[in-house]
Amino acid sequence: MDQQGYILHCKLDEILKQHDNMSVLKLSEEIGHRRTTIMELVHNSNMEKKKISATLITKLCVYFDITPNDLFEIRKLNE
Repeated sequence: MDQQGYILHCKLDEILKQHDNMSVLKLSEEIGHRRTTIMELVHNSNMEKKKISATLITKLCVYFDITPNDLFEIRKLNE
């Protein structure tokens, strides 16, 4: 299967907005994870090379009561 032209997109920014515009700092403190890593997910920084730990995905899903499918989606890159 050809995966070129697609990218993993994190929807954490949208999720934070749905939770009273929760700040990255507050989320970081609440789940006990590095603020910089959460900020990278919010901005989808360097997603094609990013390794996201299962622990962080679990923390985010449990905290927001969502599934990984709610947190991520595959998007086609604009050509």
